[in-house]
Amino acid sequence: MENPLKTAILAAAATSDEPDRKYRLRVDEHLPDGIRRIARGQLHNAHEKLSGASQRQFGEAVHETRKRLKRLRASVRLARDGIGDETYERENAAFRTAGRRLSAGRDAQVLLETIDSLSERFADELPARVTAVLRARLEDERKHAEAAAQHDEAGTAAVVDELERGLTRTPAWTFDKDDFDALSPGLRRIYRRGRKRMRAARKDPSAENLHEWRKRVKDLWHATQIVRAAQPKRLKRVSRRAHKLADLLGDGHDLSMLRDYVETHPQCFENETSKQALVAVIDRRSNRLRDKALKRGRRLYKRSPKRFVRAIERGWAKRAPARPQPLAG
Repeated sequence: MENPLKTAILAAAATSDEPDRKYRLRVDEHLPDGIRRIARGQLHNAHEKLSGASQRQFGEAVHETRKRLKRLRASVRLARDGIGDETYERENAAFRTAGRRLSAGRDAQVLLETIDSLSERFADELPARVTAVLRARLEDERKHAEAAAQHDEAGTAAVVDELERGLTRTPAWTFDKDDFDALSPGLRRIYRRGRKRMRAARKDPSAENLHEWRKRVKDLWHATQIVRAAQPKRLKRVSRRAHKLADLLGDGHDLSMLRDYVETHPQCFENETSKQALVAVIDRRSNRLRDKALKRGRRLYKRSPKRFVRAIERGWAKRAPARPQPLAG
């Protein structure tokens, strides 16, 4: 039996204006309504992409859906102290599981893109023959994984169903506070954890530490997108810096994955010299990205968590002095 609430929400999505799905709070809206609107927007966008995708569009639809799910998790992480631990744990787990269902084939695609980037940047050191067999193997793995995912109708249906269930749950999210205090603790936690992870990466720049730092940087990127109206110019700058830093760390992680793959698949090279040529390029590029990321990180996290959040709180209070009323119903 069809859920009437789900039907109503999905019907509303078809007629809603695009600005209503914007991944940003407005100073003229009731804050809990804004967080619910942001979550629904990501759910609607993901649902439209995945449920209506043709076979040709499937790969791109999966990629976009995974991005929307990551944004969703970032939004509930920011609002955790407002919505409460129980709601946060439930939603974070649901969206994480949905994203993992769509991860098949992603690693092979990332490694292919990384090889192509290295081959272009270091063309003189990496002639096509060095990576030809490796590329062929990865391309074969990617095609098999994507084909399996396309034929996994039950798996895709489960993700679509989870998106729809999410749409029915978000209107019921309740908040302990209805002003910026609902977000301040989450924002402070996100910034503090990123700062802590940066220090760990500076002390021991292992692939694991850098990857964990990247996840926290992405949280900050998404959080500053959401609260940007508090300090439009400054937070646009902070968000841009966080995005660029996350990309640097992401490229470094992709290189680490490629290095691991190369070491465990020596049969993909005509000889040890060819393999070591690729490893040397990977290491040199990884070190360069790591140093650049640590330098950018010091600039991004130069303030204490308390000062960082306090400035945003003041900006929000200045731009939204009157408390907006919640939506009817």
